[in-house]
Amino acid sequence: MKKGDLRRGQIIDAAEALFFEQGYDRTSVQDILNRLNISKGGFYHYFDAKETVLREICERRWLGQFDKLKVELFSGRRSPMDKLNLLLRQANLFEAEDIHFAALMLKVCYRDHDATMRDYRRRILTDNLTESVRDALTEGFSQGTLHARHPLETGRLLLLLACDVNDEACDLLAAQTESPDRMIKMIELVNAYRESVELLSGAPYGTIQLFDVNTMVADWIQATEELTRLEQGTL
Repeated sequence: MKKGDLRRGQIIDAAEALFFEQGYDRTSVQDILNRLNISKGGFYHYFDAKETVLREICERRWLGQFDKLKVELFSGRRSPMDKLNLLLRQANLFEAEDIHFAALMLKVCYRDHDATMRDYRRRILTDNLTESVRDALTEGFSQGTLHARHPLETGRLLLLLACDVNDEACDLLAAQTESPDRMIKMIELVNAYRESVELLSGAPYGTIQLFDVNTMVADWIQATEELTRLEQGTL
């Protein structure tokens, strides 16, 4: 590994650790410099702002998640339906393996309404998974289990819809006001999404299982507890 790549990676690692320890808002570029004992020039040689480091952290995590996904897609004999479910599930924020990272994204993207980061996640997702969704739809069409006549275009639409549903769900979950109707809206949203994917892909009714509401809510509770800790600055 080149020296420059090593230093860049060290900055990303240090920033990520600080974001998890004390929160994104509470972490300054100077905190990152202090953690690594480097100068401002050592930071700005690689990054123009703290926000740029956050994008690098997100991209590294998402691409790593997609690499694992592609291995899983080809391990064993998965049906086109299983592949479709697995691929579209990646849009769910709470599919992230690390609850600290999910809490960080919940804070930045949905509580602070950072549309730039939302759009960045959407672009990474669609750029990297559209062809795999197309392949699953094409395979299903050849087997007679799926009936999307335009697999590439339909695949991209399904991913975009998945991103929209994730955004809507996370906006509901990130709201700081408690509402008894919130979970009802979540269930209705997930059910409408499932039926929409089945219609667009030609999948039989009930075969698309992308978001499990109970699991999502349990993960959300854990993430919001972590988010509260970050916002209060407690370890």
